[in-house]
Amino acid sequence: MGFYYPSIFSLMLLGVFYAVVLIGLWLWWTKGLKRKFTGPAAWSVVALVVVAPWLEELWIAYNFGQLCRKDAGIFVNKVVEVEGYYDATAGLRQIYKPLPAVTAENFDKRGFKYYEMSLANTKGGPSKVAHFEKINGEWTGAVLEKPTARYHYRWPHSHTPVAYKIKSHEWVIEDVEQKTIIAREKAYAREAYWFYIGLDRPTMFCPVFGNYGEKLTGELYRLALKPSK
Repeated sequence: MGFYYPSIFSLMLLGVFYAVVLIGLWLWWTKGLKRKFTGPAAWSVVALVVVAPWLEELWIAYNFGQLCRKDAGIFVNKVVEVEGYYDATAGLRQIYKPLPAVTAENFDKRGFKYYEMSLANTKGGPSKVAHFEKINGEWTGAVLEKPTARYHYRWPHSHTPVAYKIKSHEWVIEDVEQKTIIAREKAYAREAYWFYIGLDRPTMFCPVFGNYGEKLTGELYRLALKPSK
């Protein structure tokens, strides 16, 4: 199960809900129906009132827990050495030229010879590919019609609904030549129950984001793609 954490404001609201509903039920039962508020029938109704607010949470938590146990996490089937790769999770929105040098400088720290990313035209038209390559110690940028890299870092699922108040996020490294997935990073995110009250409504993830290991990284390429020497 993957229960959402409570807040004091939520518990206060729930207490008010219980008080109003139970008092109203007691008045209706004793004054309207002219019956004593005792016996199996009365207490069955009370039990239903107590459980009812939590039914949504139980349903979300059960589905969330099942999905998390099924396939959430990091799965690296193969580690490869490459000169560069195509990052389809990021993109530039430019008029194609000039290409920003700061992007290349950031990539230089990763150790690859080149990298590519999607490039959208602010004036409309089809998207292209920005190709950054280090030649003789200098980064140069070019605009291509399509990626040249064999390995693509993609984000096929982002906020994709998979169940009630549950969405999936997925990152993959794909070998486009062999049409195989060599690494996958899968996460599920759930929303809060209906009576949750807080300063915000933070999304609950499984696994949580953090360092390498069982936690999600958000940078799958660091685990599956290594700069060639």
